[in-house]
Amino acid sequence: MSRWGPYALFLLAVLLYFFSPKFDRQNVENLAPVTITFWGFSYPAQTMRELKHLFEEQNPGIQVEVQTVAWEHLQQKTLWAIAANSNVPDVIVGSSEWIGGLINAGALMPLDGTEELDPAFFERYFPAALRIYQFPDVRSFSDATTSPILRQYGVPLDLDLMLAFYRHDILDPVMKRKGLERFPETWEGLLELGKTVAQEFQTSQPPVKLLVLDPEDPVPFSMAFLPASGAWILDHSLRKAAFQSPEGCAAFSFFYRLLAQNCAVRWDRSTMEDPLVLFKTTRALVNITGPWYGKVLERRAPELAGRWKMAKFPRRSENFPSCALGGACLAVPYNAPHRKEALKLIRFMANDQFALEYFRRVGSPPPQKTAWENPVFRQPVAYFGGQRIYDLIREVIETARPVQLLPNTQITRDSLRRALRAIADGAPIQETLEKAASEVDALLAQ
Repeated sequence: MSRWGPYALFLLAVLLYFFSPKFDRQNVENLAPVTITFWGFSYPAQTMRELKHLFEEQNPGIQVEVQTVAWEHLQQKTLWAIAANSNVPDVIVGSSEWIGGLINAGALMPLDGTEELDPAFFERYFPAALRIYQFPDVRSFSDATTSPILRQYGVPLDLDLMLAFYRHDILDPVMKRKGLERFPETWEGLLELGKTVAQEFQTSQPPVKLLVLDPEDPVPFSMAFLPASGAWILDHSLRKAAFQSPEGCAAFSFFYRLLAQNCAVRWDRSTMEDPLVLFKTTRALVNITGPWYGKVLERRAPELAGRWKMAKFPRRSENFPSCALGGACLAVPYNAPHRKEALKLIRFMANDQFALEYFRRVGSPPPQKTAWENPVFRQPVAYFGGQRIYDLIREVIETARPVQLLPNTQITRDSLRRALRAIADGAPIQETLEKAASEVDALLAQ
């Protein structure tokens, strides 16, 4: 063999390899790992950082880059990235408060009908939890003559709902003297208890009120007062305001009466201290907020262990739910660079292990029915006087009404907030709500 023989054989072998039918040039490209980007606020980002190695072990060739974005900036940053088609994340954590605006703008992709998230995947969730993130298909939503199909634009990450956290060490004796066996279940009962507290502690310094209300925060109002009154923010077409209805007027009226009849502290976030101080100093005895507040109390008020209990938010009528059901979800931008890999990450974050690890950090209940099989949800909780709080929370989850995903966040952040503040100041209810409804209708018509 000539001295060029070995080189010729090597060249021939290389040519045969690269031109073989079995050779796929894309395999060379696939040797480099795909990096997908996850945007979330503190707790989801922390949980993802700790568990992402499990996802990467299960999905060789995919790496996860976790970016922590402050909760108050997450919506705006996501919208800017999607609109500019620059630095677009693959998976985001969205809120039921504002994700409807992204969906309505066509910024998110539907997640149902995908191979990765099949019907069996969604069957693990509470139906009401899935319903939170269902929105009319944006391709047909603009056509008022049709009844658009609902699509699934988010996978629930946690659940938020409204409960009454109350100082049972102080309120139980008061209720016993009034012949009440439990926390009031009706609005009139809550008003009566509020007036009784104000009367019994009228000589206390500082004065004691039943609960805390903030007219600048529309979330407890929209998630508790409105659904418990049978009212909606928008009509079922999501094209017209509905909070000016008789049911809506009743909700605003009840909010006002709690303040006017000396039942509530009017809290101003810009001038007053942390409301937790009000509970520590017994200036207020009830807080209307979500299950996550239990973790806040345990961390920041350990000295009050055993003095708290939870109850359902009272209803105007027994025919109505005690509150609405909202929370946080996982979603995928329509122009995410790695959509298939993003769905795999969502499937991983939907497993019970991730759900329970996230729950231990946040305290918001998991949306998966399967996760509730864990014994932790059947245990009495010492901080709440041995109350089995998750029996109550699950009952509320299964009877709550899913929130409406609003096409524009200005509806609650601007119009509804202004109306609530004006009515708390004594403005005429019907007139104020009609004006706010006209603003909302004009906003929706744009």
